[in-house]
Amino acid sequence: MKQAQRYNIFKRTHKGLRSMLFDAGARIQQTDFTKAKQANAAIEIVKQTTRSFLYHLSKEDSILYHSVVLYAPYIVAMIEQTNAKDEKLAKAVDQVIDGYKDSATKNELASFALQLQAAFFEFTAAVLQHMNKEETVVNELLWSNYTDKQLVILEVEMLKQSTPEACTWYTGKILKELSNAEILIWINGIAEHASSTIIEKLINTTQRVLPIDRWQMIRGKFISQRDQTNRAAA
Repeated sequence: MKQAQRYNIFKRTHKGLRSMLFDAGARIQQTDFTKAKQANAAIEIVKQTTRSFLYHLSKEDSILYHSVVLYAPYIVAMIEQTNAKDEKLAKAVDQVIDGYKDSATKNELASFALQLQAAFFEFTAAVLQHMNKEETVVNELLWSNYTDKQLVILEVEMLKQSTPEACTWYTGKILKELSNAEILIWINGIAEHASSTIIEKLINTTQRVLPIDRWQMIRGKFISQRDQTNRAAA
């Protein structure tokens, strides 16, 4: 089976994270940091982006790396070193943001904007490389040692560990960046292995984060567990 046809457990999360990174970077460049309302809005977007990636590392990556460490411990050790660097860069962004409250003059605010841009773009470059390693090296390990069905079950296990808060601010952000078709394929694809509670939570989150016109296009197209059972029995 071609790799393009294999189940890509990183695909949806990485699409959402990339969109967040690019949106936050654009916001930094467009913001006039001498205007408090604009500055605070941009800073909040940046903080949400670094927070989302750190959540990805702590929750999703830890489970996936654990799944392949027996097959390639040296590769996992190498990527975990990369994770430590990424966390350090995220903290560097936070440290720059902490300096905003001490910036008062136009020159100080201009300097803050340049520092924030430099720190965030360095973080962005590292994160993009990180995700590329996952989509190549880690995916190869997963595909070599797990079937697509096992990968779906593994993804469901990750969803089980998501707190209600995480489903609101993290999963919601990911879902918002997916196309209607991607949302339906993903949720319907895991419905056979996930509890009704998890599926209902995902559908409710989708309804909450999507614009009403997009929601109207996909509502009613989700496959219930009864439908899944009937398909399996057919």
